[in-house]
Amino acid sequence: MSETQSPPEAEIMTIPLNDDLVQRIIERQGVDVRSASIREMNALVNAIEGECNVRFVRMEFGIPGLPVNPLAIEAEHEALSKLNVGHVYAPFTGVQDLKDEASRFAKLFMDLDLPSNCCVPTVGAMEGCFASILLASRMRGEAKSMICLDPGFPVNRLQMRLLGLNPASIDFYDHRGDKLLRAVEDRVKQGDVCGIIWSSPNNPSWIVLQEDELKGLGRICDEYGVLAIEDLAYFGMDTRKDYFVPGEPPFQPTVLRYTQRGISLVSSSKIFSYAGQRIGLAFLAPELMEAEDPGLVERCGTANVGHAFLHGGLYPITACVPETPQYGLLALLRAANSGNRDVFRPAQEYARRARIMKPLFLENGFKLVYDNDLGEPLSDGFYFTVSYPAFDHGADLIRVLLRYGISAITLETAGSSRVEGLRACVSLTDDSRFGELEERLKAFHADHPIP
Repeated sequence: MSETQSPPEAEIMTIPLNDDLVQRIIERQGVDVRSASIREMNALVNAIEGECNVRFVRMEFGIPGLPVNPLAIEAEHEALSKLNVGHVYAPFTGVQDLKDEASRFAKLFMDLDLPSNCCVPTVGAMEGCFASILLASRMRGEAKSMICLDPGFPVNRLQMRLLGLNPASIDFYDHRGDKLLRAVEDRVKQGDVCGIIWSSPNNPSWIVLQEDELKGLGRICDEYGVLAIEDLAYFGMDTRKDYFVPGEPPFQPTVLRYTQRGISLVSSSKIFSYAGQRIGLAFLAPELMEAEDPGLVERCGTANVGHAFLHGGLYPITACVPETPQYGLLALLRAANSGNRDVFRPAQEYARRARIMKPLFLENGFKLVYDNDLGEPLSDGFYFTVSYPAFDHGADLIRVLLRYGISAITLETAGSSRVEGLRACVSLTDDSRFGELEERLKAFHADHPIP
């Protein structure tokens, strides 16, 4: 059964599900819901669905759920049928036309002057993050800590663990503006930090770092020689502003305007609904691309940072991004750069769903954990975060919500200090499920009155 496939026909159990049965399935799966990864929680929900024949409202899995733009499909077909790219290895530094168009995209939508050699296709933003973390870990000698501006993408912590790095958490809940910058600089001054990683819009709080915060982070990275790793997987999806008029402000906020030691990762998965082809872009600051760092020689065979990123990082991991998705992304970037807003329009669906789903939780006793963005209301988007006053820990809350056919992951899994909360994703819940979600939340609220 696939990750989101409905269970086969069997006796349908009623909501709420039997507590003992759900607990037995959890134990049989060997999952600790307190710290379960996204994939572990996904497998657990599949098991409960299959045994109980109850279709869950799936909010644990942050995968896109919208159709691919025909432009990308046609470009891939043409690359295979007319350009005959399927029988040869792709250039692992990227198809030159794609790199050139990515450079234009960076100028038109990020206000960045990046040569095409600084624009590198990666196997999704996730590979770009992994290669960037790897690079940071080799540029600072014995510095083996990475500051995580939390909450964050749980897989980044798995990547750090694999590379033997120590995550050092600074939580957005308590640190924004000058307070954030003071906390980061104080931690960097300890001397064991090789990089700082964050996402903006943030997965999952959906806060967006402001220009003063990005400027301060850029200064710290330049002054102390650490690497800024900026995950822009949700590029432009702060719906409070229109970032999609090419060449005109507002531009997507990015630390690359303020540092010589930064890498920004842009995903095609959400903004272009192109998740299955696993392609993203790494944008490297030009000064970083040309920099020399002797700490890289032992593991990467070169002191040049750009060469180390490409040949010492990306090449040994996957050799290259398959060529047909490169042509698919090229078609989408060309359309965006020419002013075709249709390529961005589908992603607005996530904000619409959030505007409907968040109130359903709030009307049934839930609270938003990360509830404002430097005093402004949060944008609606791919994620939101909730807690329920009768539960002190998200693990206890999710165990009970599973009985009501609702899934999520704990904020603890995302590195948050707000252990009472859950991360909820809207991507797999469409209009046909909103009524069901409302009924289940009402039943949960009735069975668990708030003291």
